[in-house]
Amino acid sequence: MNNDGLQKLKDIGAQKIYEDTHIPVGHIQAILHASFDGLNKIQFIGFISILQREYNIDLSELKNAGTAYYNEKNPVETTTEDGIFIAPKKKKNFTLLYILLTMVALLAALYYTMEYTDKEIKTPPPKQSNIQILSVDTNVSQKKDENKTLKDANTTQETAIKKEKAVEKSFKIIARSKVWMGYIDVATNKKYQKTFMGEFDLDPDKEWLLIFGHGYIDVVTDTEKKKFNSKKTLRLLYKEGAVKELTFEEFKRLNRGSAW
Repeated sequence: MNNDGLQKLKDIGAQKIYEDTHIPVGHIQAILHASFDGLNKIQFIGFISILQREYNIDLSELKNAGTAYYNEKNPVETTTEDGIFIAPKKKKNFTLLYILLTMVALLAALYYTMEYTDKEIKTPPPKQSNIQILSVDTNVSQKKDENKTLKDANTTQETAIKKEKAVEKSFKIIARSKVWMGYIDVATNKKYQKTFMGEFDLDPDKEWLLIFGHGYIDVVTDTEKKKFNSKKTLRLLYKEGAVKELTFEEFKRLNRGSAW
């Protein structure tokens, strides 16, 4: 294994690395000594990306060794192309649900058939009307049609006005250079991560905690665009269309006491 990058980290020391990156000292020690048991796979890859960016070093061989260890330890874990790790979901048995849905559909069809047949039996034949009554009914029908047409036109116009006033929500991250990003759904505390360059969209209706390996990014919402320029780790909170930069302590408090 090429130890140049790892040796540089050891020379810097765990405490100084913690001060620069805010990665917990225990996790830094685990990385320095290739003690992969002290981390899970998501944490390991995320911290490796931050360290490579922060100190401009190559830790690819250490990353490969760790990845191989986690794959051997938990071979059923899968990874998407974006670097999001997903545990396989258990298969669910939908047989009972299908049976219930089929029974409901059959009962609905039977009810409709009986109702339709009953209406056909009970409906009396139409009465004959003289010419004068037919003429009056025709005029009333025409007036009702005119009123309905006018009402439909007003409704269509009101709908069009509402659509023009509506503003589509958006939340977009634009990385001006390749960056590692961790993002957390605050409501569920579910964590994701990816390494990318260019644009990446997130659900604007959710509340997000975000952490980046560096701060050369733009954040675009439906109301504003913020531009960041920093080589240091960047932490953000997105809530109700607004973006706020966080300190390490604020991020940790909002993330239920976790640095990531």
